[in-house]
Amino acid sequence: MFFNPNAWPQACQLDPCARGTANMKTAKPGILHAAVLLISAVGIAYQIALMRVFTIGQWHHFAGMIISMAMLGFGVSGALIAIARPWLRGREAAVLRWTALGLSVSVIVCYTISQRVPFETLQLVALEGQWANLLVLYVLLSIPFFCVSTCIVAAFLLAHDAIGKVYFFNMLGSGLGAPAAVALLHVAHPAVLPYILAPAAGLAFWLLSWERARGKWVGALVFLTLAVFCWQGPRQPIRISEYKGLSYALQFPDAKILTEHAGPLSVITAVRSKQIRETPGQISNYPMSELGELPEQVGLFFDAGAVSPVNRFDGNLDSVAYLDYVTGAVAYRVAPSKPSVAILGSGGGSDVLGALAHGARSVTAIEVDPGVFKLVRSELGDFSGHVYDRADVQPVLAEARGHLHSHDTHFDLIALPVQGSFMASTAGVNAMNESYLYTVEALSLYLSRLTANGVLAMTCWIDSPPRTGLKLFATAVEAAERAGIREPQRHLAFIRSWNTATVLVTKAPFTPEQIEAIRAFARDRWFDLCYLPGLAEAESNRYILLDEPYYYRFAQRVLSSERDEAYSSALFYVRPATDDRPHFSRFVKWRQLPRVLREYGTAWLPYTELGYLALVAALLQSVLVSLVLIVVPLVTLTRRAQRGPVRRRTLACCGALGFGYLFLELAFIQRFQLFLANPVYAVTVVLTAFLAFSGAGSLWAHQRRLTARNKVAAASLAIAACAAAYLAALDWTFAAGAAWPAPLKFTASIALLAPLAFAMGIPFPTVMQYLSDRHEPLLPWAWGINGCASVVGALLASLIAVHAGFRWTVAAAIILYGLAALAFWRLEQSK
Repeated sequence: MFFNPNAWPQACQLDPCARGTANMKTAKPGILHAAVLLISAVGIAYQIALMRVFTIGQWHHFAGMIISMAMLGFGVSGALIAIARPWLRGREAAVLRWTALGLSVSVIVCYTISQRVPFETLQLVALEGQWANLLVLYVLLSIPFFCVSTCIVAAFLLAHDAIGKVYFFNMLGSGLGAPAAVALLHVAHPAVLPYILAPAAGLAFWLLSWERARGKWVGALVFLTLAVFCWQGPRQPIRISEYKGLSYALQFPDAKILTEHAGPLSVITAVRSKQIRETPGQISNYPMSELGELPEQVGLFFDAGAVSPVNRFDGNLDSVAYLDYVTGAVAYRVAPSKPSVAILGSGGGSDVLGALAHGARSVTAIEVDPGVFKLVRSELGDFSGHVYDRADVQPVLAEARGHLHSHDTHFDLIALPVQGSFMASTAGVNAMNESYLYTVEALSLYLSRLTANGVLAMTCWIDSPPRTGLKLFATAVEAAERAGIREPQRHLAFIRSWNTATVLVTKAPFTPEQIEAIRAFARDRWFDLCYLPGLAEAESNRYILLDEPYYYRFAQRVLSSERDEAYSSALFYVRPATDDRPHFSRFVKWRQLPRVLREYGTAWLPYTELGYLALVAALLQSVLVSLVLIVVPLVTLTRRAQRGPVRRRTLACCGALGFGYLFLELAFIQRFQLFLANPVYAVTVVLTAFLAFSGAGSLWAHQRRLTARNKVAAASLAIAACAAAYLAALDWTFAAGAAWPAPLKFTASIALLAPLAFAMGIPFPTVMQYLSDRHEPLLPWAWGINGCASVVGALLASLIAVHAGFRWTVAAAIILYGLAALAFWRLEQSK
C-alpha cells in the first residue's frame, strides 16, 4: 500500500503462474526505474497539495481524510488487479504505460471537478446533500491514487526478477516527493501544484513509450501538450467556502486584492477596502467623537480565513486609541509601567501598536510565517508606517513556543492575541486542529518567562453555548498550578465582551489597586467580569446578558474542589488541552451530541462542532466505500479459497497490521507538529522517514533467511521498544532541540523515526511471502483486508488521538502489532 509500502514486493506475486509472462522489451530497467520514481513522487506530492487545498477551502487540512482517500485508491486498485489478473497476463507494460497517462490527466481533472463540488463544512448538519458532496469528494480524489497504485503494481509484475531495484526507486520517489512538494509551495500557489505534477506524470508516460515504434513521438507530444496546457491554459482556482473571511471581504464593492504571498505555511492575501475595519474583539463604548474614527486598514487573510489587519500608521499612536477599548487591553492596567512585551503571533501589527500606545518600552513581535514580515515591511511598508522596523520593536521569525523555550528572556507582559476567525471558532471547524500554543505545558512555559510582577494575557473568541472561554480559563488554572502557584484564585482575572474573552494570570497575587483597576476598566467599557478575586455573582453578567452567569459559576467551581464535576457536567468538553491531547478547539462529548444536534440553530446561536462531525462522516463513508469497493469483490473472488481458521487468522493478522501502521503514522504526524511547528512540515518529514525506512526494512527482511515467525516476532518487539522509548523521550528531545534551525530539526526528526520505520517495514511483506508459499489463494484477501484497514485506520487514528491522546494512539498501535504477531503464530499452526 502507498502508506504501508512494504506490501509491494510480495503483492506483485499474486499469481505465481504468471511469472515470466511479461514482455520486458517494452522498457529497459533504467527507464522503468525512472518512471516508477516519477510516479511515486507525484503521488506523495499530490497528497500534500490536497492538504493545502483543503486548508484554504475548508479551514482544516484533513490530513487523516486525505491519507484515507489515498489508501482507498490503493485498496481498490489492489482488489481490481487481483480480480483481473488472468486478463492482465502479458498486458502489464500496456497497463503501466496507459495508467501513467491516466495519472497525468486525473491529477488535473479530479482536482478541477473537486473544486466545483459545492461542499460546505458549515452545512454538513443542516443540509443532507452535503453528505453526498463529501462522498463525491472522497471517491473522486482517490482516482489519482488508484492510478499510482496500478502503475506501481504493474511495474513490479514486469520486473518480477528485479523487484528489489524497482522497489528502491518506488521508495526513493516517495521519499523525494514529500520534500519536493514543500519546496514547490515556497514558490507556487497550492492551486498550481496539480498543473506542475501533471507534466511530471506525463514525462513518465513518455519514458515508458520510448522504445515502442513511434512511441517516443507520441509520448513527446503528450508531454509537451500537457506542459503547454498547464503553463498557458486555464487553471481552476480553489473553491473557497462562502463562509470564510476572504469570501465576505471580496463582496465589498470597492474590495481589491493588493498582493498575495504563497508559502508552505499559508497563503496570505492582502485586501483593501474602506469597509474593512477589523479589531481584536468587540470595541465597546468607544468615544469616537473624542478619539476619532478607526484608521484605514488592509486585511491580511491567512488561507482565506483568519484576518489580521494592517493599520494605516504615520507614527502618531493616538490614531490607534481604539486598541484600548478591547478586552485584551486590560492587561496594561495591571502590568508594570513601561513594560517589556512579547506578542506571540504579531500578525499585521495591531497588537504591536497597542503595546506601544500603552507605553511599552520594547516589543518583541514573534511570528512564525515569514510572509507576514515580508508583506508588512515591503509592499505595505509605507502604509504600516514600517512598524516592524522601529527601534523599539524586535521582529522575531520563529515558532513562539519554541522561541520562548530556547531563550531565557523574561518579559513584563506576554500576550497571546486572539487567533483565527470568529466564524471558524463559533462553528467548531477547528475541532480537529492541533494547537500547541494553548496547552497546559505551553502556558506553564509562558509563566516561567515572566518577571516577578509580570502578566500573561490570553484572548480568545467566545461562542454560544459557552465553551472556548471556559476551556481557556480552566487551562490557565491548571497551568498556574503546574507552574507552582499555590493559590491561583489570587492570580487570575477573566473578563468578556460580546465576542471575545481575556484571561489574565499574574506572577504575583493581584493587589487591591490592580483589582480595582480591572473593575473600572470593565465598567467603563461595558465588559462583563467573569472572575476576579472577591467578585460576587451579582457583579457578573451585567452587560452582555446570558440566561445564567455561566462563566462566573464555572470559574468558581474550577477553583474549588468541584473541578472534576464542573468538567463532567459541562455541555461540552472543556478539560484543558495538553501536549498529549493538543486539540484546544475540540469540545464534542459523545453523550451530549444528540442534544447539541437537536438544538442546532434553535436553542443556541449557530452550528455545532462541524470539523469533528466532518471527520466522523468521512469515517462512516470510508467504512462503507471500502467494504463495497474492496472487501466484497475480494470475498467474491476468494469464495472457493480456504475457509475456517486460516482465513480468520489471515484477516486478524493483516487487518491488525494495516491499522497499526496507520495509527503510528498519524500519531507521529500529530506529535511532530510540536517540534516542526506546522502540519505540512510534519506530514512531509514523517512520511519521508516512514516510506524510506519501511522500504529498507522490507528489503532487509527479504534478504534474511530467518523463519517468518521470528521475523514478525522480532519486528513486533522492536516496534514496541522503539515506540515506548519515544513515549518516554520525545518531550525531552523536542525541548532540547526547540532552538534548532529548521534543516537540523528535519534531519533529527528523520533520524529519530528511522529505527521505528525500519521495524515497521518487516511484518507485512513477511506475512505476504508466507501466504504466497503456503496459502496462495488468500493473497488477494490479505492484501484487500490490509487496504480496508488502512482506509479506515487513517481516520480512526485521528479520532482516537482527539479523544484519548497521542500516547494511547501509540499504545493501541503497539497492541495491534502484538495481536498481529499472535495471529501470525496461530496462522502458522493452522493446517
